[in-house]
Amino acid sequence: MTMDDLPPVDQVAGGDSKQKRGTEAGEEAAPSKRKKTVAKKNSHENAVVYDPMTMRKPKKKNCVSIVSWNVAGLRAFLKKASEDLETLVAEESPDIFCIQEHKLQEGKHGEDARAAFHKYFPECGHGYWNFSTVKKGYSGTAILSKKKPLRVTYGLTHEEHSENDEEGRIITAEFDSFYIVNTYVPNSGAGLKRLDFRVQEWDVALSNHVKALEEKEGKPVVLVGDMNCAAEEIDIHSPKTNLRSAGFTIEERESFAKRYLKNGLTDAFRTLHPGVIGYTYWGYRFNLRAKNKGWRLDYFLVSDSLFRSSVYDCYHLPSFMGSDHAPLGISVEIDA
Repeated sequence: MTMDDLPPVDQVAGGDSKQKRGTEAGEEAAPSKRKKTVAKKNSHENAVVYDPMTMRKPKKKNCVSIVSWNVAGLRAFLKKASEDLETLVAEESPDIFCIQEHKLQEGKHGEDARAAFHKYFPECGHGYWNFSTVKKGYSGTAILSKKKPLRVTYGLTHEEHSENDEEGRIITAEFDSFYIVNTYVPNSGAGLKRLDFRVQEWDVALSNHVKALEEKEGKPVVLVGDMNCAAEEIDIHSPKTNLRSAGFTIEERESFAKRYLKNGLTDAFRTLHPGVIGYTYWGYRFNLRAKNKGWRLDYFLVSDSLFRSSVYDCYHLPSFMGSDHAPLGISVEIDA
């Protein structure tokens, strides 16, 4: 299946729009020039800041390379980040590339942006897109792959109800040895108005979806994307002042631990880099990225068995610009 042959979008989850921290109307656009380093100022005393130049393992042949990036609107991203994207693809040569928050609509409206995006991935001839059907210019996920998946589904296909992905937040692709679930988890929103939906419905449904793939289908899972939760205090610059901020409430962190980390999934980056600061999101205001005052919201959560046997490295690439999120990647010693 290619970008020009898209199946109908399953409509599974609904809700309000995402309230991004530090991206309200009127803010300046993300800088387009790629920076070589991220400043190491931080409030966590004695903590080391992740630096891919010194902390990433040497690239290894025969690994499946998966890269993920919340692009915060694909049209604007392509205008700001064309050089960074071209460099990223050349340097990483990802086998699978996942994006979140593309904000495109289904049909002709988004065809030009999708076609332009695909041109950066000449080896990834298979593209799969999920769209929001309840709000224009909102949410959305996509997977590009060098190898054609065995099967691709949209939404929480193992759930009995079908209202959980009207926002285009999930794509699942089956390969020979594993599943990849690309997700853009709902933000709890201003005033935490979606907090109950997030922790009582969404996390439960997504966790059940992953467990069904593992148990019913018999393959391990790589859950990837913007999880909209800083799981630990070290995953946010200022934990004490954000205890009731969306993405760091105790309810969200407890749900994240219960539904994912204590339910058969390993946080690949945190397990490989314990005690290391590795933010993936910075608000545009107040020069927060240069000051490294951010959040770690983007993850690779891997079935425990697959992590133990096959994950070689998990890394962040904070020097690539164009979005308020940084790309991140994982190398898995497994056949796609």
